[in-house]
Amino acid sequence: MDFSKIIQIINSNDSFLITTHVNPDADAIGSEMGFYYLIRKLNKSAKIINYSKIPYYLEFLDPDNVIEKFDAVSHSKLFDEADVLVALDFQQLSRISEMQDLFRNSSKIKLCIDHHEFPENFTENLFVDPSYASTGEMVFDLISEMKIDFDFQIAESLYAAIMTDTGSFRYDRTTSETHLRIAKLLETGINPNQIYKEIYDQGSLGKLNLLGSSLLSMKFDKSNQIAYMKITKDDLMKTNTSVEDTEGFVNYCLTIKGIKVGLLFFETETGFKASLRSVGKIPVNRIAAEYGGGGHMNAAGLRIDVAKIEDYEEKIIDRISQYLKGMEV
Repeated sequence: MDFSKIIQIINSNDSFLITTHVNPDADAIGSEMGFYYLIRKLNKSAKIINYSKIPYYLEFLDPDNVIEKFDAVSHSKLFDEADVLVALDFQQLSRISEMQDLFRNSSKIKLCIDHHEFPENFTENLFVDPSYASTGEMVFDLISEMKIDFDFQIAESLYAAIMTDTGSFRYDRTTSETHLRIAKLLETGINPNQIYKEIYDQGSLGKLNLLGSSLLSMKFDKSNQIAYMKITKDDLMKTNTSVEDTEGFVNYCLTIKGIKVGLLFFETETGFKASLRSVGKIPVNRIAAEYGGGGHMNAAGLRIDVAKIEDYEEKIIDRISQYLKGMEV
């Protein structure tokens, strides 16, 4: 990717408002923090404002609490005050919920850096490259192009971003270039073992109980190629857990021999969302897109408001079944 236009935007402006998608994962938070530290190294102003709060298992990436949860009263004006609005790890403005109109209607420069397919054309500065395994790698390359030194804070943030979005370096899009970037980050003295523990080994007993009930809810389609689970608001209440605790649950569906697509349906306050995972060349992002969602070929999601899981569960499973049958032809 040619980063010259991004570098020109950064060098020509002084204040930046950074944001990412709802329910941010480690690639989102790590990319934000890496970009934030880059801007601060240049002695420029930066703020991070997200619609969702930072997940508890990623708080170690923000030791100074610079990430702010969106509040319409105190934050709306900032979308017209910052020189540049930076969208990281999302390519559809619907992914920032109630902030989307503020972002879209702002007269300020808008910059998008992301690695998901099918971007919305909400800015002329749209830098989207699905060949990257993570947005964190794109931020890494940007920092390298600007010849900024990788310090401990930048390295820790980007390592978390890249490690998680590559499935601990086992997903298909993990390349030799990925490992070379990681090698550079390791030179700063970061501790991969500690980063992994912070993200994956800080769960509660309630989280394990929630995982247990999720696994017990698992069902299969008639072909035994699709496995799907369900989590309700009642499940969260019984286990004293939150949506943050469900990270990675859907992947258990794919540990079963013969399963090609796994889903996790999650009941929200206003409707439901679904996480989709697949193996091989099955593009679940295209299936998710039919319901207003998106993502990657093997990992995608969708969200539907003012609806119940039961209203769509069978429809979505049938649609995936049709897709799998079409691929067999």
